[in-house]
Amino acid sequence: MASPPLGIYDSFTEQGLFWLPDKRDDEVPGTLSYDPENGAVLKLLGIFGKLHEAFNRALGGARDNAEAVIHGVTMKGKPISLLHAFDTSRQLNMPGIPHETWSSNLLVIGAHITSADDEAIFLKSYFRFEEIETWLEHSPFDDAFDSEAKTLTVHAVKPREVAFASHADFEVSSVGSLYSDNKTATRFAIDVTSQMAITPHELKSLNWHLNRAVRIQELASLCTGHFLPLTSFELRGSDVELGGGGTRPSEVHFYARMIHGEGRSETRSKRRTPIVTGPELNRFNPQAMQLWFDQFEAFDPALRLFFTITSARQIFTNIRLLLAIQALEVFHRRTSGETVMADADFAVFADSMIDAIPADANPDMREKLKSLYRFANEPSLKQRLRSIVASLTEAFGETPGGFNGKFLRKLVDTRNYYTHFSEELSARTLDGEGMYWATRRVVLLLTLLFLQRLGIAADDIKPLLKRHNEFAQLWAKADRPR
Repeated sequence: MASPPLGIYDSFTEQGLFWLPDKRDDEVPGTLSYDPENGAVLKLLGIFGKLHEAFNRALGGARDNAEAVIHGVTMKGKPISLLHAFDTSRQLNMPGIPHETWSSNLLVIGAHITSADDEAIFLKSYFRFEEIETWLEHSPFDDAFDSEAKTLTVHAVKPREVAFASHADFEVSSVGSLYSDNKTATRFAIDVTSQMAITPHELKSLNWHLNRAVRIQELASLCTGHFLPLTSFELRGSDVELGGGGTRPSEVHFYARMIHGEGRSETRSKRRTPIVTGPELNRFNPQAMQLWFDQFEAFDPALRLFFTITSARQIFTNIRLLLAIQALEVFHRRTSGETVMADADFAVFADSMIDAIPADANPDMREKLKSLYRFANEPSLKQRLRSIVASLTEAFGETPGGFNGKFLRKLVDTRNYYTHFSEELSARTLDGEGMYWATRRVVLLLTLLFLQRLGIAADDIKPLLKRHNEFAQLWAKADRPR
């Protein structure tokens, strides 16, 4: 292959024939275009179904195809599936050729499928994300310069497929591909790309593979310190016959409309050394991948917030701090299970408090108090912060820099002020620069807490902080980094 296959952030156009799955004989020629911002757009030179059916749809009648599956084949013979497709425009020219346009947020090239969830037909999947080579510690190139001969020799090695991690339901491996071309712009170029692969113990659906690929990509993002967008995803399906005889698994490529495109390589700053690489993660704890999946549902809400505050650029400083504090609260709530008092004791206490509300109390006040009592057994933000700092102090043998009583009060007052805008708290809040560094300190705490949940010991985590100059300073002292 002359060049790598197109990825999720590439754009392309294909011409072919298209039809609805239950109407294979009703083929319509069309042009399919894809780009990550708009998804797949199919422009048909004709319409699906009979002309009177199109009239009914255009006039607001029955809309059987309001969301449909469309199959097709390109001029090169590649099968195409558009899932969750919907018609966006239709022109019924009289006289002339009627034509219509369909859009789809999910495009599959290489197989005809009708559902991303129900068809368990894929035996393996491959995926890439930004900075994957760095996280996998793949360094495929080395060079040697001969000063006398004035020659530069570049050696490229394609990473072979090796086991990366095991899960109860599937195996994860890392692998590489090598491509070359002699385009005019470069004369000659070699491109070595790395991928990760998921091999389940039995055939699985597209969404099964995609969900697990995304979770592994998010694990790499956490270990790197910033979000790494998924850039390609492909699957291996049923065997197809080769021209000279024999068979091989079909190659199925996935494309989707990307709602969150921020953080792509052309907009990101220079790459940074991960806090912990993939091989290091497995050396510290071979069961880290299993733990990640086992606990993912518990801390997924905190992870969404974590990636928002570490990736989205245009957020006001106070909003970023509020989201960071919320992420810390959510993580603690979902993973610790701590309460102010024992649940059994609280039930009696809450009933007593509700019974103590005067019978003639204002109904709105009664409703408010009952709501307050419902959550009264959850620790306050200050109590949660104290608990988190105490647990990290015990594990690491020292208190995270800056997290003294004064800073905790400031953090709580700032959160409360920007939540309620109470005039009383306005003079006790952090300033703009203070909020920025407070957010970064919370991000540090969250990073440490996530790594601990993956079974990495504090003694293994502490040396990793030295790679991240900012984290190293925030951990060591209360002063703002320089």
